Parts: sequence; structure tokens; C-alpha cells
Amino acid sequence: MKNSRYLILVFCGLLLFSCTGNKYIVERTPKHNNPVDEISWLKKRKKEFEKRECQITLYEKDRKNYYAVFATTPGAFDKNTTVVYDQEGNICLKFGGLMPPPKREAVKKFFENAENKGTIWECKQRHKKE
Repeated sequence: MKNSRYLILVFCGLLLFSCTGNKYIVERTPKHNNPVDEISWLKKRKKEFEKRECQITLYEKDRKNYYAVFATTPGAFDKNTTVVYDQEGNICLKFGGLMPPPKREAVKKFFENAENKGTIWECKQRHKKE
């Protein structure tokens, strides 16, 4: 009996240690029927998104879905980018950092009538316990 308890504790410890080895945590909202899992071009890019902090937000504009992918660039706060894709995976808009006035106007115009449906996928850096 003592041996089986010991084995269970060792197994749980190994499992816990292996789970904490990843630098990032991925969250999907909603957990089921998530567009990230259903749209082929987005599903293919998901592996790329899991390697850095990023967030995918679903927008609806003119009865079409758009996906805004915000991604950080480590060590460069003004280089973080947001790329807005249409339903087919084509880039509609790319922006971030310090933008000239014409680019700011284009971003403003796009989001004026776009309805934010919420974050559908997020990859966050794991916080270290102190």
C-alpha cells in the first residue's frame, strides 16, 4: 500500500513538473466550437501564435467576420503588431507601434463600424510564482 502511494505521488509530481515547463498558456473562449479550431487558415497559423504572447479578437463588420491578431515582439514595445484578417485569411489591415496620421485614420475607419465580439483565443506568458 505504501509503495502505491509513493508511486502515485511521484507520478503526480512528474506530471505537475512537465506541465509547468511551457513558457506560455493558451486559452480559448469559448472552449468548444471555437473558430480558431474550425477555420483552416487560422488553425494552420495557431502553432506560430503559440510561440509568443498574442490575442485573437473576433470582429463583425458588414455581416462578415474579421480576426484581429495582436502579437507582441519581445524586447520592442513599439514593434507590437495587430494584423486584421478577413474570413478567408487575407490581410485587411496591419498596424502597430508609432503610426503616421494616414495609417491611424485607416485603423480608425476600419474599427468605426466593427462590432467587437470578444477574444476567442489568447496565448499569455506564464507568470512565475515567487
